[in-house]
Amino acid sequence: MDQTSGSLVQVVEQYAASETLNLPIFPGVARELHAKISDENANINDIASTIAKDQALAGEMLKLANSAFFAGLNKVRTIRESIMRLGVRQVYNCLVTGSQKGFYASRDPLVAKHLDVLWKHALATAMGTQWLLRKTGYPELADEGFLAGLFHDIGKLLLLKVFETIRSERNDVTLSESFLFEILDFMHAEQGYGLMTRWNIPEVYCEVTKRHHEEEIEGASPLLLAVRIADHVCAKTGISLKADPTISPATLPEVVAMSVKEIVLAELEVVIEDSVAQER
Repeated sequence: MDQTSGSLVQVVEQYAASETLNLPIFPGVARELHAKISDENANINDIASTIAKDQALAGEMLKLANSAFFAGLNKVRTIRESIMRLGVRQVYNCLVTGSQKGFYASRDPLVAKHLDVLWKHALATAMGTQWLLRKTGYPELADEGFLAGLFHDIGKLLLLKVFETIRSERNDVTLSESFLFEILDFMHAEQGYGLMTRWNIPEVYCEVTKRHHEEEIEGASPLLLAVRIADHVCAKTGISLKADPTISPATLPEVVAMSVKEIVLAELEVVIEDSVAQER
């Protein structure tokens, strides 16, 4: 970056650190539900009552529970049925997903366009990671994989919100779309990691946010490897802010490290494409 770009980076960093841009990753209901999950004495009715406190989030959860990815033979009509079908932790994932979706919106047309793509990418990576971990022999990590995938690019969400705020408040600062993409590439992992750690999000998710673009994968956990694979497959299928149809997933070091077969990669592409189709 040249000197001018350097000064703009400082402006972005100042806004990103501002408490006024605090993104409430977990709403009150999600925090309360997390406490219920940890309580051995809590039952399904307790958990269902907690979810029902936020009708908007409950609606999003039911929509996801009935999606092609999660659905069974019969349509789920109540929160209790969702819990019985999906399990408490998957219901929690659905609830967090519903709470996240509202953040990916903007009145700025340029920002809104990119946020829409970013949301599709986050959800596709989440579903792809969860599916891949189940398929490759790590079912115990699948639910963690969903949230790790959902949050891996949270730094881009923060930076797009910063971009929106600067464009509305600073007439003396001109931010081009090309500079936006440069900033997203350069800063999103670091800013995402900082955002996650400020809210005391478990380290397992923070590590994925920080390391999902590092060149070195030695010592990487299956969770991190799976997120990276899903991220690349999203880019190959065009579900990414940096689409790249030339990517050959079979040659990726992450794929080699996890011994993922080509037929599994082909199935993963279908899972990821289906996740976006459900959002339309």
